[in-house]
Amino acid sequence: MSKGTIIVGILLFAIVTAILYMWGLRKSMLQREDLTRILLNRCGNRVVKYLKKHETMTEAEMALAIKGVTASEFWSKKRLMVQNPEKFVHEVISFLLDQQYIEAVGKKEYRLKK
Repeated sequence: MSKGTIIVGILLFAIVTAILYMWGLRKSMLQREDLTRILLNRCGNRVVKYLKKHETMTEAEMALAIKGVTASEFWSKKRLMVQNPEKFVHEVISFLLDQQYIEAVGKKEYRLKK
């Protein structure tokens, strides 16, 4: 092997290592937002699944439905869990309203959007 081949190999290895490091750093920086998004999706799916079987759902019923829902990524040990559903239910409701899955029927009652 010539010196040129060795230098090119070392440079390519350094470039790949830098790219992988930057990708991992970015993933770890955005992990909290990704887990929150996954948690909102899972809670929203539970609410929508309930509303497909029932006509309406109150905030209290939503809080009971999302209690204990967890979110994690397959490559990480970090997890998010709904521990205080009474506070988190407002985020789920605003998420579902923004995505136009549900609509308000009464003051604290919601149904699937038709």
